[in-house]
Amino acid sequence: MSDLLRKIESTLDEINKQLISQSREISTLRLQVNQLTSNKPFSAFIEPECDYAWIGLHINVDASTWSRIKAGEFVSIKGIGWSLDTSDNPDPTDENFYWDHWEFNGGINKPMKVTMESPRGDDVDFVDPEDKIAYEGPLLQAFVFELPSA
Repeated sequence: MSDLLRKIESTLDEINKQLISQSREISTLRLQVNQLTSNKPFSAFIEPECDYAWIGLHINVDASTWSRIKAGEFVSIKGIGWSLDTSDNPDPTDENFYWDHWEFNGGINKPMKVTMESPRGDDVDFVDPEDKIAYEGPLLQAFVFELPSA
């Protein structure tokens, strides 16, 4: 029986050595992965599912601001504007142009609100004050496209 016990102890010792070696390798790999992903800041492209009237409404958020939003800070941003032609450089003199105002309150799955404002100051297009709201609801992960910053 003592030979069998020595054989079992020897086998367990080998298994233990392999586990220790693999644990060290896993720790090293985990550190390398964290260095690759956590040191790179991410900016974000956010495009909520708005009503048909505001289709294509989106905002690009720099890495610093995106970090603040994800950390749960209240962040308010005036966007570059929006118009029906959905260009990346909307023209404020276009009769279909509106300023977009974004409020983030808590990060992913927390409240977000986007309101629209006429640069003409008349806001006659908004019969009901609720019409100014392009989106109000949670900031869903599905709305966010993170982009590695340079």
